[in-house]
Amino acid sequence: MAGAEGGALLDRIASYYHEVVYERDDERTRPWFLVASPWPILGLMAVYLLTVTKILPWFMVNRKPYSLRGTLIGVNLFQIVANLWIGYEMLSSGWMNNYNILCQEVDYSRNPMAVRMASAVYWFFLIKIFDFSDTIFFVLRKKSNQVTFLHLFHHVTTLWLAWIVVKYAPGGTGTFAQLLNTGVHVMMYSYYLLAAMGPSVRPYLWWKKYLTTVQMIQFIVTWLQNFYGLVSGCGYSHVIVCFFLPIVFADFLLFYNFYYQAYKKGPGADKRMAREKRE
Repeated sequence: MAGAEGGALLDRIASYYHEVVYERDDERTRPWFLVASPWPILGLMAVYLLTVTKILPWFMVNRKPYSLRGTLIGVNLFQIVANLWIGYEMLSSGWMNNYNILCQEVDYSRNPMAVRMASAVYWFFLIKIFDFSDTIFFVLRKKSNQVTFLHLFHHVTTLWLAWIVVKYAPGGTGTFAQLLNTGVHVMMYSYYLLAAMGPSVRPYLWWKKYLTTVQMIQFIVTWLQNFYGLVSGCGYSHVIVCFFLPIVFADFLLFYNFYYQAYKKGPGADKRMAREKRE
């Protein structure tokens, strides 16, 4: 009997998994690369974490840090252009037109604007995969102080949320957080681009700490927006919002702790800022 009950339970779990993963998703995005199943993305995240915390640090033990100046300039330029374009697509296909910031349900139709928004969400998801290169470059340049729990948590959870949105709700309320994120990343990669150009531009990089402030404001605004949608009964997916809220709250706490430790906590903060200027 126990074996039969166990088998029935496994059958129910498998049936529920199939329903959630392959039947409740958006049929428009289902055929797109890396969208159909969660396992490739989970595998990619595992490989990323293993690579930047174990494999590459081991590889770099007896090696000098790589400069990568030309590579960094090229990658940062690409990130600026890509995020500008994705943000423009989200604005043009919804947020500059008829989207309501307080509550916007997903349009699952084949309407050209709805499909354009879904495509923009997909490209946002792909750029989150490319963001993993940031960590790889940190390790290759032996800037291990940059590979923090905050950094890894933010990269992994942002990709996971992006996959959930493109698979189940590529439009509507949830894309506002992505739109703001593209703007923040334009600012962030502009800073990285200037920093990669060498010592001559360092006097113009005084605004780094304000990037963290902008990121925290982004988290507060999008958390409040999604929380309002949840309690007001908005038709946007409550399941996705329930994934989003605790992750963004954790992001805010981690970024606030970083800001406090780096810029507010007395002599230690002064040393950190002096080190950043040298780097």
